[in-house]
Amino acid sequence: MQNNLIVGLSGHIDHGKTSLIKALNGFDGDQREDEKQRGITLDISFSNLKLPPTPSIPNGKNISFVDVPGHEKLIKNMIAGAFGIDILLLVVSCDDGVMPQTLEHLQIADILGVKEAICIITKIDLFPPNEEFKDLKKQINEIFSKLRNTKLNNISTFSIFNKSTHQHLLNLLLNAQTPKKEDISLFRYYIDRTFSLSGQGTITTGTIISGNIKKEEKIYICELNTETSIKTIKNHTTEIQEAQMGQRIALNLRSVHPSDLKRGYLLSKKGYLRGFDEFDVVIYPLGEIKSFHNNSVQFFIGSKKCNAKIYLLRTPEESQNHCFATIKTDEKIFGIFGEKFVLRNSQSSIGGGEILCPITDPMKKKQKLIYLDSVFKKDFAKAFIICSYIHKRGFGLISSTQRFNLSHIQALKIAKTLPEVFVDEKNLIIYHLETFKIIKEEILKIFIKNKNALLSASSVNIKLKWASLVFIQSALDSLLEEEKIHKKEGFYLSKQNNIKNISQYLQEILYDKISSQGFSPAAPYDIYEELDIDRKSGDNALKTLTKAQKIIRLQHNLFIATDTLISIQKTLRELIKENGYVDIFILKQKLPLSRKYLIAYLDHLDNFEDIINTDGKRTFKYKGEK
Repeated sequence: MQNNLIVGLSGHIDHGKTSLIKALNGFDGDQREDEKQRGITLDISFSNLKLPPTPSIPNGKNISFVDVPGHEKLIKNMIAGAFGIDILLLVVSCDDGVMPQTLEHLQIADILGVKEAICIITKIDLFPPNEEFKDLKKQINEIFSKLRNTKLNNISTFSIFNKSTHQHLLNLLLNAQTPKKEDISLFRYYIDRTFSLSGQGTITTGTIISGNIKKEEKIYICELNTETSIKTIKNHTTEIQEAQMGQRIALNLRSVHPSDLKRGYLLSKKGYLRGFDEFDVVIYPLGEIKSFHNNSVQFFIGSKKCNAKIYLLRTPEESQNHCFATIKTDEKIFGIFGEKFVLRNSQSSIGGGEILCPITDPMKKKQKLIYLDSVFKKDFAKAFIICSYIHKRGFGLISSTQRFNLSHIQALKIAKTLPEVFVDEKNLIIYHLETFKIIKEEILKIFIKNKNALLSASSVNIKLKWASLVFIQSALDSLLEEEKIHKKEGFYLSKQNNIKNISQYLQEILYDKISSQGFSPAAPYDIYEELDIDRKSGDNALKTLTKAQKIIRLQHNLFIATDTLISIQKTLRELIKENGYVDIFILKQKLPLSRKYLIAYLDHLDNFEDIINTDGKRTFKYKGEK
């Protein structure tokens, strides 16, 4: 596979970003008429350059360029373009030097976690050939020394008129390493452009930030809560069958109109991500932390921009170079743990950070701070324990992809090391030991209420639907080991249960229950739940009763005592004799039951040879009653 590198160009307006790309690959990023007229870049532009193979890089390299606008009023477009880049090309004009947007673009790249940067000093043809720009280089090095994430790889000079500077830059890009990124294998892709092409339909462009995608595969548009599929995938001008993390691609989507899509919409796989308009984060401020609390800001994540409000969770005095906060947005964010974001006010960038808790959980502030501190330090073992304690009915590890940026395998591996939790590997659920105590108490309550209950894991699950079968089985076995219950013929019984023959008992209790319910017996599963008996055993007992003809099955879920059915048949025949026929209206006057029962009894009457059914009216086939 060919190496891919996504290069983001940033810097102050009119420092030569677009001219630099044009000199390298001939692409003029200012395609729009208003851009050409004004001579500035107004929106993100995308192009690429294929570098030939070398002995050290036999497959060559595909360089994707993302050129972002440098004007202060277009920072939102710059952020959308900067998200997902591998290396930053910071362009500084030698005549202007470091300017306000140079600094802000660099701060944004640092906030977004861009690890590496190359600084290009442009327009060197304006100065004598031997000029070394020592003061400017010193200033640039000082600026980079104060950054948290982005490191300066190289400072190089460039002129659109000097071919040797072009080649030197190409060599730097050829040897630049694509940063290693953790891939949780979940496809995620923010749309940065959407448009329609004649004969093709809806096209979106963006960068795959995790996972991969194949042609014809289904994908989920998170903001629209709808699925679509992919007709074609293109990496620049080349159609491909499959795209990987880190590639810039264009997707041709089925059954969705371009007007329904917006920059910032997230494409992923169905069932993995939930959207929230309130979530917890760590913020790295660029100024005073105090100004953040209760502050309305612009929130940027991926290529999405929305309005938000910040509520600090920890006061500035307790913080060092960061603070924990809750962010409330005016639209749902389908974020994942560790995802970077930028915060701006109306004038400038004020900070940014990472999502720590993308899924809203019911926590008190003190508990939340402990939890946030654990995930901030990536102490997921502690976070799992807290989540299992909060979620009394089980904590689903299936959410680990979004919550912790962990695969299910990674999450299970962590969970199995914890002595404080019970792990249901099959269903990807962990339960706190406090919940284990709770479920044992619930089982004992069933026996207190009904000493003759015949329980299994599946029968308990009918009452306690929140608990998995594996968890219930473990609780039953624990109670048995503690000698609080006993086991007989595969059932778990109360210590006060004196039933000698379980099979006979089941037949007797089921017959008595169905017989006592007369003309309107309940469905078998409802009876089993009421009597606290296992469904499978109840079904076996019911089959024995029907085989012995003590119980008659009229419909799928309707069983009636034989004596009761004979009584109903007698009533039906008397009604025919009185009225000349019987139908559902006449029968309802006599037996005010639901249609389910009335229709079943009338249908059963059709089994007799002396009965004729004419449009729902039953009459005798012969004169008089046979």
